[in-house]
Amino acid sequence: MIIKEDIIYSLSLLGIKKGDIVLVHSTLSSIGYVDGGSDTVIDAFLETVEEDGTIVMSSLTGWDTPFDAMSTPSAVGKISEVFRKRNNAFRSLHPVHSVVAIGKKAEHIVGGHDKCETGCGKGSPYMKIRDLGGKILLLGVDMDRNTFMHTLEDEVDAQYLLTLDIPAPTYIENWQNKKFKLKKFPPGHRDFIALTPVLRKKDAIIEGMIGNAVVKVIDVRKLHDIGVELLKQDPLFFICHNENCNSCHYTRLKHKNMNFSKYLHNGCFDTNCEICVVVSQ
Repeated sequence: MIIKEDIIYSLSLLGIKKGDIVLVHSTLSSIGYVDGGSDTVIDAFLETVEEDGTIVMSSLTGWDTPFDAMSTPSAVGKISEVFRKRNNAFRSLHPVHSVVAIGKKAEHIVGGHDKCETGCGKGSPYMKIRDLGGKILLLGVDMDRNTFMHTLEDEVDAQYLLTLDIPAPTYIENWQNKKFKLKKFPPGHRDFIALTPVLRKKDAIIEGMIGNAVVKVIDVRKLHDIGVELLKQDPLFFICHNENCNSCHYTRLKHKNMNFSKYLHNGCFDTNCEICVVVSQ
């Protein structure tokens, strides 16, 4: 059984300390049995960074129904959803890439997200965390769950990013009769895990354990600078070479003669499937 003190001790070994700003991506089940569940994990994070620090969690949502900041649940794990419901939590206004924050810099980090050109780019909470010298902590999840990776793609204007018209969020006036133009939307699969060995070589990552969960702590400024440089050198660095990966296969052929038959007859019936969204454009 994992208790709060165990988590606090592990966080200290991973370099999380008073005053830190930490963007957390997590899965509760990876830790093992935690006494008190998600609330214990959240309390451990908040007590570790103390009042001068800030904990941020992605509260990502789908794009098929109108986003409501008060009621739309987070789609990225139990800890994130419990965190969202706390009385002192602030949630940013974006219909897909919202975040929730608690702590000294919470209001600053979430503020103005609805005024940003894109969900993860300039002025977004993700860039603010970079500017504040924050850290990313992956608890039981890998780099493929790291939302900041979309910030890298946004900055280099990756060729595979999309513009979609989706249902308007409820924070927009007269939202019932409007659509929201989602710019630089990152679709489908990318091999974000390929960046991990590079971060190790550049001394930008600390790895350890909390309970049974593998944990990665990443310096956001280093991640940003390393990732942007890689993408400038190779714009398709995150695109895998597996021919059975519909999304990456599509991306590599995007500026060549396209044969959509591979995608249109792949047996997928999920109307929210990112790959089908790509093909429909």
